[in-house]
Amino acid sequence: MSHRVNSRCVAVLAVLFFNALTPAIAQPDKDAIIQNLIARVEALERELAALKQSTVPGLESTAAPTNAARPEQPTVHEAAPAQDDSRFTFHGYADLGFQRNVDGDASKRFALGEVDLFASTRISPRVSALWETVLETDNQVLVASVPVNLERLLLQYRCNDYFHLDAGSYRTAIGYYSTAYLRGSWLQTAITRPRLFEFEDDGGFLPLHNVGLSAHGKLPSGALGLHYVVEVGSSRNYGESSAGYNFSQNAAVNLALCARPQALPGLEVGFSSYHDRFSPQQDYSMARSVWTGHLVYQAHRIEFLNEAVWAKFRNPKDGYGNVPGFYSQLAYRLGGSWSPYVRLEDIHASGTGTVGEYAPQIVPWRTAETVGARYDLTDAIAVKFEGGRGSNQLRSWIQAAVQVAFTF
Repeated sequence: MSHRVNSRCVAVLAVLFFNALTPAIAQPDKDAIIQNLIARVEALERELAALKQSTVPGLESTAAPTNAARPEQPTVHEAAPAQDDSRFTFHGYADLGFQRNVDGDASKRFALGEVDLFASTRISPRVSALWETVLETDNQVLVASVPVNLERLLLQYRCNDYFHLDAGSYRTAIGYYSTAYLRGSWLQTAITRPRLFEFEDDGGFLPLHNVGLSAHGKLPSGALGLHYVVEVGSSRNYGESSAGYNFSQNAAVNLALCARPQALPGLEVGFSSYHDRFSPQQDYSMARSVWTGHLVYQAHRIEFLNEAVWAKFRNPKDGYGNVPGFYSQLAYRLGGSWSPYVRLEDIHASGTGTVGEYAPQIVPWRTAETVGARYDLTDAIAVKFEGGRGSNQLRSWIQAAVQVAFTF
């Protein structure tokens, strides 16, 4: 702006000086000369502006183009650690609904589900902390009796794509469903989890939580897309009291491997092998082994989940118990909101000796056929409808539920 003002001043002074020196020139000739001088000054101003534009590196207009396309925001499921532009992230998941005849107990009631609180923070470019806490409001009569469950607490180190290390309380990499979904119901298509992957405090028999070290990452495998998990830790013991338990004997080791081939995006095939000792009763422990295999496809509006589990409990003096099981779930997203689904499940416990007699108490034999639909009301609220038939060793029943799940 200052250069333009100075140029204008020079032009005015030149005109006045010219008028003073040329009184005898005709008026039309003077006007033409003046117009030529002004045009020349304006041309010089344009040349100066062009010169400035070309000599200042990186000089661009700060106005964003009005027709620039915004990138789509990804749907948050398993919340990721904080990125470089944010040191802290927080997500919450909760649900409420109405249940009828759940597990054949002939009850009809409204139920407030769990409140899952998830947070992560970046400590340094390669180190972060993760925290997940669950308020188990379901099945609690008194507000004061609502337990607080520390689901996960991890210090995470990210070296590169081939080596990540987590230390603390982690979700055991047994199968697919356990690590793919947090406890928040909003994240999963169905209202209920497969019976095989119910959490320990909800009656599940698999060791889905450990405390220790978990290393995971990619394997150099090209288009095959191999990923590994190696875990060593201490598993949770069972029983009403921990008095007299030998926690040094519940050391756990787990190895998992999966493939995500580039030729079939959305496909994952994998297996895991888990071994530990656990104490179902005071002063008594058994060796436990769990083998799993899964085939999952999630693409083109299709969700096809298939997992098989074989758990074995052994005691040299008291025999062994076997628990084979599987589930298969198929869902398809119609339009932008509806996702009908169907799921089949089967679990069967058997064995020999005292352990074999005890195995059906840990895992009552059951089958289940479930049908339902999920409707995404908004990006953060989902309404689910579910019904089905369940059975155990003694009887069968029909159950139904409606749920509103949301995230915040």
